Amino acid sequence: MLRQLLASSLLVVLAAGSTQAQEQAPAGNTAAPAQTTPASRLDNSKLPELCKSDKFGLEENAAVYEGTAECQLPNGGRVWADVIKFIQETDGARIEADGNVVFSGPEGHISAERMEYHTATGTGVFEIARGALALGPNVDRRQFDGQTPEVEFYGERLEKIGPRRFRVTRGGWTTCLQPTPRWDFTTSSMVLELDHYVTARSTVLRVKGVPIFWLPFIYYPIQKDDRATGFLMPTYGTSTFRGPTLSNAFFWAIDRSQDATFLYDWFSRAGQGAGTEYRYVASPQSSGTVRFYRLARAQTAFTENGTTSTLAASTSYEVNASAVQMVAPGIIARARVDYFSDIVSQQLLHQTLYEASRRNRLVEGGLTLNRGPWAGNAFFQRNEVINSEDDTVVYGSAPRLVATLAPQRLFSSPAYVSLNSDVAYLPYRHLVGGELVQDNSFGRLDASPSVRIPFSRLSFLSINTSAAYRATYYTRHASETPGELEDGAFFRQYATLRTEVVGPVFNRIFDVKDSGFAERIKHVIEPAVSVDVTSPIQDFRKTPALLDTSDFIVGGTSRITYGITNRLFFRKPTVNKIRGETREFVTVGLQQTAYTNAEASLYDTAYSSAMSNGVGRSLSPIALTGRVSPNATFDGNMRAEYDVSEGLGLQSLTTGASVNYRAGGVTLNYSRHRFDRTQPTSSFVSASTRMQMLQDRVSGTYSLSWDVAQGKVVS
Repeated sequence: MLRQLLASSLLVVLAAGSTQAQEQAPAGNTAAPAQTTPASRLDNSKLPELCKSDKFGLEENAAVYEGTAECQLPNGGRVWADVIKFIQETDGARIEADGNVVFSGPEGHISAERMEYHTATGTGVFEIARGALALGPNVDRRQFDGQTPEVEFYGERLEKIGPRRFRVTRGGWTTCLQPTPRWDFTTSSMVLELDHYVTARSTVLRVKGVPIFWLPFIYYPIQKDDRATGFLMPTYGTSTFRGPTLSNAFFWAIDRSQDATFLYDWFSRAGQGAGTEYRYVASPQSSGTVRFYRLARAQTAFTENGTTSTLAASTSYEVNASAVQMVAPGIIARARVDYFSDIVSQQLLHQTLYEASRRNRLVEGGLTLNRGPWAGNAFFQRNEVINSEDDTVVYGSAPRLVATLAPQRLFSSPAYVSLNSDVAYLPYRHLVGGELVQDNSFGRLDASPSVRIPFSRLSFLSINTSAAYRATYYTRHASETPGELEDGAFFRQYATLRTEVVGPVFNRIFDVKDSGFAERIKHVIEPAVSVDVTSPIQDFRKTPALLDTSDFIVGGTSRITYGITNRLFFRKPTVNKIRGETREFVTVGLQQTAYTNAEASLYDTAYSSAMSNGVGRSLSPIALTGRVSPNATFDGNMRAEYDVSEGLGLQSLTTGASVNYRAGGVTLNYSRHRFDRTQPTSSFVSASTRMQMLQDRVSGTYSLSWDVAQGKVVS
């Protein structure tokens, strides 16, 4: 916006284009004619095409327009003033305008007490200037509440000091178009080099007239691609552990596809840190980021809850990296590293909630292959969870190979076949003080072919039946002691049969007249029933499912799930013969599951409350879900689970809403859980907000999580 603010003064240069003046009025007539031929002593190319005034006269090497003088410029702009004078000089012309000077052009307008422009040097000045300029067609109008995007500015002097260089002296600017702007910047001096940089001295940000912060000097790049080598904006902060802090960074725009940032942090009490970040984009399918940070932590004493603790000096480092690389068409490689050497520094020095609470170190990588209906995946993962400084759990995949066949029609029959296969070694080790205290690692080989037959192709009725066989070989099996594995292989095999019926679907369309919201509303009612039957599984309790509970299958059981879903769609009004978009804006669903074996309910991932109370039931809770989304700005959702089999009533309720717009957003969530009557109800409220301004150059976020039952802030 600064670039466009000052670029308006460049429009004055157009006065030096192909223009015309007026000839001297006939003797005895003091009123200037509407048009005359140019004065012979003045260069035609240096004068406006058309000028009008109450009085016209000639001085030595000058044409003078007085009394409400108005000149039209070749680009359609205009200049008004009490007096406009064109002075011929040896190397060009000087244009002077005095008294109530107003410049108006396609980009906006400027008013000033005086204007002077030199055609030979291409330099000029507005004195005591104030104006407003359009920010162009690419600006998001939602940031301006539907108003014309403009920047308002003022200054004692607005100068053009070079071909693409401008200077503002003792001025300010804002894009807040309120009668009393909510914010503005003031500066003692600012220099702008178009498509290059802006420097400003003694700059103050004011919010509602109150100074917020002052910076003695600013260097700000304004290249067309918004990327330029230079120092980034420094940040200042303070905390109990780190003390007052100062951070700065240097950004290196290597080329259009890669850049690097060099970081430095100074902590008055906790030491200092330095690091670098490298980013690249090799192609639309290949990109990556690598960040390395080293912290030299000083010996630090801090007080928390009345207790003073001292941390010894140490050196730690942190590595964060992610990359996606297209090796060949259909072959993609991915890698990710989130590693830190010191958990204490990680959780004490980071300011974001996610980083300060993160306690896992992750290294993973993989290769995916797609060839027609076949897909393959080779994957490695090492995930280390840190319970304390000397207590860790390591798990992951080392490695894991997956092959799948997408559903394919079996010859000319109505049946479709598919295949899923998986071979993996799954480590799970518990270490204390570097010593292995428990090893629950095992290998697994899994294959599952399936066949699906759609019995109905009607638009209002869908009937699908599928059958699958699954065979899994485990190198170890679960022992009678919960949470432990024993040596000895275990082979599990079973078959499943599933039938799903959706419909008959009922719908009705309502025409809406004289509405700006919709021209049609459609109501759809979808009943659905599914039946799942699982064959008996010999010794199914030997399944070693420590982390993936979905792999634990209760054999010899059946379940039936039934529900109904209501949907509301609307179609926006037709504008200029263009049909409006159709959107689903209300969805309400009701669902419940019945089990022949109550134990199966403990492993049904569709219901959170059934999995959390540890008691099997023949009937799941009734799940009510809802979503409201009338537009891309607002989204609301809720889910409630109500127990009817044991009379426990409402067991869980989650609801939330978010409002998102270009300049920010607000999110509010509420959750309530009570899975056991012997335990108190837990309730939480979380809220977050974000704000962006100055074309996303300034942003801020705030989040809060409140434990309602305990009456305290969680984060």
